[in-house]
Formats: sequence, structure tokens, C-alpha cells
Amino acid sequence: MSHEIMGQRFISRVRPAWHDLGTLFPEGEKLTASEAAKRVAGDIQIVKAPLSYSLNGETKPVDKQVAIVRLPTPEQKEPMVFGVVNDKWKAETYPELAKALDKLSETYRVETAGLLKDGRLCFIGFKGPEWDVNGDPMESWFTANLSLNPGQGHRVLHSPVRVVCFNTNNAALQQSSLNLSIPHAADAKQQIGIAGNLVARFAEAQEKTKELCEAFANRTCTIEEAKTIFEAAYPEPTLPKKLQVIHNMTGGSEGSEMFKKSLDPNALDSIIKAEEAHQRATERAAILRDTALNRYHAFDPARLRGTVWAAYNAVTEVADWREGRDSAVSSMFGSRAKEKNRAFTQAMTLVGAN
Repeated sequence: MSHEIMGQRFISRVRPAWHDLGTLFPEGEKLTASEAAKRVAGDIQIVKAPLSYSLNGETKPVDKQVAIVRLPTPEQKEPMVFGVVNDKWKAETYPELAKALDKLSETYRVETAGLLKDGRLCFIGFKGPEWDVNGDPMESWFTANLSLNPGQGHRVLHSPVRVVCFNTNNAALQQSSLNLSIPHAADAKQQIGIAGNLVARFAEAQEKTKELCEAFANRTCTIEEAKTIFEAAYPEPTLPKKLQVIHNMTGGSEGSEMFKKSLDPNALDSIIKAEEAHQRATERAAILRDTALNRYHAFDPARLRGTVWAAYNAVTEVADWREGRDSAVSSMFGSRAKEKNRAFTQAMTLVGAN
């Protein structure tokens, strides 16, 4: 499943997630990072199990290597091997790891927490400060990824994505403006020191993000410039290879039609279906560009119409609100998230931020 939540191990402040799993907690409740980790992963325990091998009927231990084993849980009655590591790998519980972030939760309140991938990863989401771009309100989020998976360290990042599952976590990683790694080997003092420094780093990242968005809002753009953002988000679909080959061989539409007349019925049917699919994709891209253009002209607040900010947000509105299969999920990751990323990259180009 795309959410990868382990059982019902997810909590959220007031607002439910798209997957409708877990429990909600009140708006005014104070919750530290370690308390949040305890709620979703307090019973998760791992052990370092010695390794051995058998050869010619003789069993011998493997020096300096151990298996990381998650003990049984209510959801999964059998232990699970997460991987093999050096025997110096530090095994801690999620609440112990999250204590290093309790200072952070004093400044930025905990909003979500969940356990992913059979217990390999615990995320904790913090609500960043609310801010605005020339009066247009914005949100930001901070996410901690605590890992018991060998080879995957801990991370703390800043992004515009509210993390509620595995895929939104990936989206936050892809769109993060700050992404810090914390190794498993760090002792408690090191972790606390890192966490203490994060607040200042977050404020710096927030200011940089705000500056960039304000650059979008302060930069007026022509209709043609706005269209370059829409074209980046919704480009003309690539011609299928079989149609490219035919066009290259025949030199154009007239020659292509003559060539198709020489094909057997099965081959011709395949070509026609490819052409029809490409035509539908072309028409859909044109409709989405036109829809974005309409949203651009009607952007609210009106005083920001005609700016790069309005053009970029026109794409985000089309991506987030149009109907379609899995629209709520796709807008956070997948094809619709890619639309927004392409628009953002082109907007950066227009303000000279690339």
C-alpha cells in the first residue's frame, strides 16, 4: 500500500490524513517529539543478534557483524530481520532517539507522527511558522525521519509538505530546502547539540524560502512568460517511438498516410491506436495549460495577478484541485507533484534563481 503505515500507527493533530488511519489528538494538546514517538512506536524493540555460518558441518561465529532484528509486534507476530551491520552500530528505541528533538518541539509543535515500513522508519512532523508572500498566506513543515534500518541514517528536513505517510515523506525529501543527516553512531550529547542548532538553521531556511517566493510575487511577467511555466508543467507529449520511426521514414503526414495503407490490418490497428492515444494526450495537455492560464488571470489576491507567483500557483491549483483517479494522493507525489516541480523550476528561471 502506498501509505506504508504499520497497522494504525499514525497520529495527527485535528486534521486526518488522506489514508484515514490512526488517531487524532486535540488542537491545544502539548506533545513533545519523544511522546509522539512513544505513541506510535513505544513498543518497537530491536536486538543485535550474533551471526554464524556453517561450513563442512562446522558452525562458526561471524566476527564484528550482527543482524538487526525487530522483535514481534501486535501486527506482526514474527520477528523481522532489518539487515546486517557492524557490531558497533547503536541500537536505540524511537522514543530515545526522539528525545534529541524535544527541544525542537518546544518551538515548533508536533503535528503528525507515524511508523513506516514494518517499523524501519518513524517520522515526526512539526508545524513551521505561518508566513505570507506579499499577503498571500503560506505554510511550512519540518519533518524528522528516525531510522532503525541499517544503512539509512536519521534525517531532519524543512519542506512545504505535511508528512502523513511514506509517499508524502518522499515528496518532502524531494522538495526540502534543508536536509540534515544524523548518523546512528552519534551519542546523546551530539544528537542534542545537533537538535539545538536546528532551530536556527530552520529559521534561516524559512527566510530563504520566503525570499524566493517573494521574488516570484515581485516579478511581473507577460502572458508569454506565464505560458512558459504552463508549458513546463504540461509539455507536449512525446511522439511514440513507432510513430517517430514512421515519420522519419516517410518525411511527413502525406507520406505517413501512404505508408499506413501498405500495412497489414494488425499493424495498422496498432499504429492507429498509438496515434489516437497521442492525440488524446496532446489535447489533455492543451486543456490543462488553458485551465492554468484561466486560473492565472483570476488569481486571488487580485493584486498579485500578472506575476510569476500567480503563474506558479495557477499550476499548483490545477494539480491539487482537478478531479481524477487518486487525485488527493497524486497531488502530493507522483505525476501531479512533478507538474508542480517543473513549474517551480521554470519560475525560478524567470526570476534568475537557477
